[in-house]
Amino acid sequence: MGLWQKLFGWLNPSAPTAAPAETQSPPAAAVAVSAPQDPAARGTREPAFDPAAELAAPVSNPSSAFGAPQSPVAAAAADAAPSAQADLFEAAAAREADIPAAIADPALREALSTYAGMAWDRQLDFADKVGDRPWSADTAQGLIAFGDDLRFRMQVLGSYSFQSGTWLWIWAHTQAEVAPAFTEVARQLQGFGAAKNLALFTEPRTALRQEDLHVIGLIAAGADDSAGYYLGNYGEGILLALIDPDHGLPSTAPKPERVPSVVSQLISDFELDHRLLLQHYLPAKGFSVQETGSRITGQHGPNRIVADLDSQGRISAVSGSLGPA
Repeated sequence: MGLWQKLFGWLNPSAPTAAPAETQSPPAAAVAVSAPQDPAARGTREPAFDPAAELAAPVSNPSSAFGAPQSPVAAAAADAAPSAQADLFEAAAAREADIPAAIADPALREALSTYAGMAWDRQLDFADKVGDRPWSADTAQGLIAFGDDLRFRMQVLGSYSFQSGTWLWIWAHTQAEVAPAFTEVARQLQGFGAAKNLALFTEPRTALRQEDLHVIGLIAAGADDSAGYYLGNYGEGILLALIDPDHGLPSTAPKPERVPSVVSQLISDFELDHRLLLQHYLPAKGFSVQETGSRITGQHGPNRIVADLDSQGRISAVSGSLGPA
């Protein structure tokens, strides 16, 4: 399985054996919070997580640990769920007419074009690190684990319900057992959405397709400078979490040779403003940028990339000389 397929297979990273009851809650905390939160700790990031520490109560099988016998509705949703190697955007292309209004919003397209470049660049490093490891989480401690050797601090953004086909932000989920310190970014993104007039980030619940969760993940990870985002299938739905930085992710190597493939992947699978994408992604990768009419040139030491745009502002050709830094 290629890296690209692995990333989109993360909608079903470890197939559950049973689905919980039909609610939209993210997985309940493996350990309930036993002491009240220190008010001074709210609104501030937790210290960098010690990779050597153990999860307080790792969840080895998220679905069986969280719930009740599988309902007919949940079973049908599970049968219809994409395989790990499915290209979600192939299905999406066949139903363009069904694109949710929140996703078709021009303001959302602008935000995605601004943040997707570095977010996807980091996501490649994160995917390479995690590989095919199964996931588990402790929402009371704000920890997410992959296999037995990788554990990271996380920020929970919200959850997607297979039954209703809707996304629900964690700040709107009054019954979710997630400590406030680990929903901080979600609340910040609500303010970000208000400032940018993004309905997807301000409405508590939105009807979406599963592949639209990547739009939320890319914008959120890019705006927050997160090390990556993860879509974890917990039986009845999908948990979306950001991976806190300061875990050795992403790689500190500039990797300028990655730029063409990242740009190609993004413009192939998302509706983006190509000029805006290059204007933000290239400087973030350390390139100095010069624009001459419909040509954008990026220079990073001996590395050079030239992108030509057509009359509609879309990339028509990319050339240059790129190599490992």
